[in-house]
Amino acid sequence: RANREFRVKFPDEIVTENLGGQLWFGAECLAAGSSIMQKEFESAQMRPLAKAVTKTLEKVRGLIREQCLSATPQYTEQIHETLKIFDRMFAEFEFSYVSCMVHVKTIEEYEIHQDVICLFSETLHRSIKNKLITQDMVDLYDPSLMFAIPRLAIV
Repeated sequence: RANREFRVKFPDEIVTENLGGQLWFGAECLAAGSSIMQKEFESAQMRPLAKAVTKTLEKVRGLIREQCLSATPQYTEQIHETLKIFDRMFAEFEFSYVSCMVHVKTIEEYEIHQDVICLFSETLHRSIKNKLITQDMVDLYDPSLMFAIPRLAIV
């Protein structure tokens, strides 16, 4: 399976269950010649990849259709290789398309985000240990606690 670690840099509201369907719709539209509104240059750059993705999926569908009608119960090596190619291309298209549509965090932004998460976690553990807050406050998402976490980091 193609590497999809880039997804951690996507905004949380983008990574949903129907992201694949939205990407597929985008690929079909781009392959058919449509452009993303106010992103004509990016659309033109992604169009060859979108065409390749749709063409590869058609090839996968054809191979699987043939496999269903054959007496061989296992997937052939050709099916495996075509699926790997499709997966790699789709992952590449996913990153390109989402990057075109929304801001994708840079490596620096992602690392800062991770540092803040660690700081908050360490602050909560230390505050509970020093009895500045209770576990119940954390479990109940007490609003006063959520505002106090940055201040507790200083204490």
